[in-house]
Amino acid sequence: MTGAYMTWTYGPAGWITDLKEWINDPEKTNPNYAWDDFLPGVKNSCAWNGQPGGALGSDDAKQWCIPWGFEQNNITYNKTMFDKAGVAVPKNIDEMIVAAAKLQKDVGGIYGIGVRGSRSWATIHPGFLSAYSNFNEKDLNLTDGKLSAAMGTAGSKAFHAKWVQMIQESGPKDWSTYTWYQVGTDLGAGASAMIFDADILGYFMNGGDNKMAGQLSYAAFTANPDATASTPNIWIWSLAMSNFSKDKDATWYFMQWASGPEHAIFGATKMDFVDPVRQSVWKDEAFRTKLDKYPGYVDMFDALGRRRLDQVHAATAVLRRHHRMGGNAAEDGRQGSACG
Repeated sequence: MTGAYMTWTYGPAGWITDLKEWINDPEKTNPNYAWDDFLPGVKNSCAWNGQPGGALGSDDAKQWCIPWGFEQNNITYNKTMFDKAGVAVPKNIDEMIVAAAKLQKDVGGIYGIGVRGSRSWATIHPGFLSAYSNFNEKDLNLTDGKLSAAMGTAGSKAFHAKWVQMIQESGPKDWSTYTWYQVGTDLGAGASAMIFDADILGYFMNGGDNKMAGQLSYAAFTANPDATASTPNIWIWSLAMSNFSKDKDATWYFMQWASGPEHAIFGATKMDFVDPVRQSVWKDEAFRTKLDKYPGYVDMFDALGRRRLDQVHAATAVLRRHHRMGGNAAEDGRQGSACG
């Protein structure tokens, strides 16, 4: 198991294999595997040509991994708290700042919004980067094959000021220590009114023995009031093949099963495989009906998922370039190793 961002280190270093050889081999790939069934943007986000600034999924890109599951970053909110405070779901960053402050004041004993804050790239890619890119801001410029900083614009500074204001006024007191885990558990325990983070994090907090189970809802978030759609960054759990595997064919057969349509529909309808990477699963009525008890979850995908995930989200390139410049992928504990 790996993730797209780690793959940009593993692939060019020669640690994992370009999977196109197996995908395109009819002797080794079942015709029912349906490679074209994968969400195009998710699939392409696992392919890169190794060149700084190179487009994900380009014709010369190597398919370093196979998407297995993903998450997109949007709002999960406590509907009970929102109703108590008389607050509507925020539609842009200014409304989010106001809503978070009012929730914190009127509900009492909670803070308004949870976002990550630990000193890690994993803090940047969820809510922050999703909102930042919604204002058409970027991290780096590419000129003549060289990267240069692009975050000193007036628009970037204005966004940063609002993001910091939101955290100072309505975030957790120890925000600088917050990771995926703290953001999620606070929401599930009723310590926060909403989070701007992974949709599946909100999904899992709405069930099990969490105190707020059954009280959470979901919504796409368009930070820029002038934007026409949300731009959620995505994380992709992926399967890669080790270049050091002693039996690559056997490795591929396992990967093919694990990422195949039968396994995907089983996981989505019988287990908690919430954000499947296959188009056919998102069209499955049993899967969609299963999500009825998670208000807004399917609507969130329908409103922006198919449109946005048919594209390669530019924000994915941010962390790709980060690794080319020496970033440390090991900071996120949810990564793993390649198969084989």
